Amino acid sequence: MITYFLIFLFIIIITILALFVFSTYFFPRKLEEIADMIHKGQTKLAIKKLEDILAKDDRDAYAHYLLAEAYRKENNQQYAILEYRQVLKLGQFDDKMQESVIRKNMAEIFKSQKKFGEAKNEYLLLTKIEPDNFEHYFELGVIFFNANISEKSLQYFKKSASVNPKHSDSHFYMGQLHYRAGNQEDAKRSLMETIKLDPNNYKAHYFLGLVLRQQGDIEWAVKEFEVAQKLDDIKVKCFLAKGSCFLEKQQYPKAVIEFERGLKFTKKGSDTDLNLRYFLALSHENLRDMQSAINQWEIIHSVNQNFRDVPQKLRQNAEFRQDDRIKDFMIASLANFEHKCRKIVEAMGYESAQIKVLTDTDIEIISTDPENNLMNTKKQYKLMRFLRTTNSISEDFLRKLYDSMKSKNVQRIIVVTTGDFSGDAQSFSNTRPIELYGKSQLVELLKKVE
Repeated sequence: MITYFLIFLFIIIITILALFVFSTYFFPRKLEEIADMIHKGQTKLAIKKLEDILAKDDRDAYAHYLLAEAYRKENNQQYAILEYRQVLKLGQFDDKMQESVIRKNMAEIFKSQKKFGEAKNEYLLLTKIEPDNFEHYFELGVIFFNANISEKSLQYFKKSASVNPKHSDSHFYMGQLHYRAGNQEDAKRSLMETIKLDPNNYKAHYFLGLVLRQQGDIEWAVKEFEVAQKLDDIKVKCFLAKGSCFLEKQQYPKAVIEFERGLKFTKKGSDTDLNLRYFLALSHENLRDMQSAINQWEIIHSVNQNFRDVPQKLRQNAEFRQDDRIKDFMIASLANFEHKCRKIVEAMGYESAQIKVLTDTDIEIISTDPENNLMNTKKQYKLMRFLRTTNSISEDFLRKLYDSMKSKNVQRIIVVTTGDFSGDAQSFSNTRPIELYGKSQLVELLKKVE
C-alpha cells in the first residue's frame, strides 16, 4: 500500500515539474513564436492559435495583448479595442506590454474612427502615466484645435512646447491659434519659431505672410507667400494672397498677374475661383480696363448670381457693356483723355479757360460761356471736373468743391463721371449751383463729340 502511495506521489511531483517546465520554457516560447508570426503578417493563423490558448486560460494577459495586435493589423479595430481593454482589466504590465503603449494604440484607433472624446480620455490618462512625453499634450491640443476649443488647445500646445521646445508643430499650432485670436505679435513669434525649427513648413510661411499682411509689412508678406507656394495644397491660396497684397498697395498690374496665375490651378466654379475672378476684376477696374473687369463679373454671375456685389457692378456698368464710347473714354491715354474732356466742354457750349490735370483719372477745367463774352457782360466761370471712376461720387466730394467756389472765383460746378452719384450727393446738389452728369449723360455727350 505504501509502495502505491509513493508511486502516486512520484507521478504527481513529475506532473507538477512537467507543467512548470512547460509553462516556464515551452509556453512563453510558443507565445513569442506567435508574436513573430504577427510581426511577419501571418495574422490569421496567429489569431487562431491565440484563440485556442485563451480558450484554455482566459486570464493570460500577454495572449490578449497579442490578439489585440493581430486584430489591429487585420484592421479589425473593434475587436482590437476589446482585447486591449481586457489587458488593461487584468493589469499585468511588463516590458512586452506597457500600459502607455496600449493606451496610445487605443487612442490612435479612436482617432481613426473619429471618436475624439474617447481618444481624448486616453491621452489624458497618458499625461498622468508619462508626464514628460510631449506627444500626449500635443495630441490633446490637436483634438481641441479641431473642435474649435481654442483656450484648451492653446493650453496643451504650450505644455507640449515647454516639455519639448524643439517640437516645431506645437509652435505652428500656437501660431495659428494666435492668428485666429488676432494676437498678431504672438502669432508672428510662434510662426517664426516654427520656421526656425522647420524651414520647410510651407504652411507656417503662409500664415506668417497673413500676419505680416495684417501688420502692413506687405513686402515681407509677399516673400513668405513666395516660399509657401511650393506646397501644392496651398499654391492657389498663395497666389490669391499675393495678388491681394499688390491690390492693397495699388500695384494693379502685379495683382493681375498673381490672380491670373491662381486661375490656372484652381477648380473652375469653386469659391476660390470666384474670389480670384472678383479681385482680378477689381484690379482691371482700377486699371480702367472695364471690358476685362466686366468679362470676369459676367463669368462670376453665370456661376453665382448673388456673389458679393457683382449684380450691382454689372448694373452700374451696363453702359460699358452696351456702348464702346465709355470704354474708350476709360482706357484712353492721358493726352487723349484731356482731348476728349476739351471736346465735351465744347459740346456743352462752353470754352475752356484753364485746364488742370490732377491725376490720370481726374481733370479740372475752368470754362466760360461764349454768349457772355459776346454780350460784353461780366464773365461767368464754371468749375468742371471730369472723373474716370466706377465709384459713386460722395456728398463729401461735392461739398469740398462747393466750398472752393469762392477761392476759385466760379459761379457754377459741373461734375462729369463714368461712375454714379450717391443719394446724399444728389440731394446736396439739388439746392446748390451744381450739375451732375453720370454715365448715361456722358454717353450722350460723347456722341455729340463724335
